[in-house]
Amino acid sequence: MKLSVFPFVAVSIVAQPLVNEDVLEPSVMNEVEHALAVAPTNAPPVTVAWDPGTNGLSRTALALRLVSSQRADGHWFDGTNDVTSAARRLLESLAEE
Repeated sequence: MKLSVFPFVAVSIVAQPLVNEDVLEPSVMNEVEHALAVAPTNAPPVTVAWDPGTNGLSRTALALRLVSSQRADGHWFDGTNDVTSAARRLLESLAEE
C-alpha cells in the first residue's frame, strides 16, 4: 500500500477594509439619490424630537439605515409621526459631502 501525503499550506489572509465608511460608495449614493427623488418635498415639519439612532454610525451605515427605513410612498415614520422632512435633511447632508 502506497501512502501519499499532500502537503497543505496554510495561508493567512488579513482582512482589511478596502473602503472608507465615511465616504459613500457610488452604489450607496445611488440609493440615497433614489430615496430623495421619491421622497415628497412638501412633507410636514417634524414636531417631535426624532433620533434615528445615529450614535457611532458611519456615514455609509446611516445612509443605509435611512434608505432602508423609507416606506413605499416615500415617507419616513417614527411610530405614527411623519419624520420625512428630518430624514430628507439628513440624507441631503450625507449626499453633499
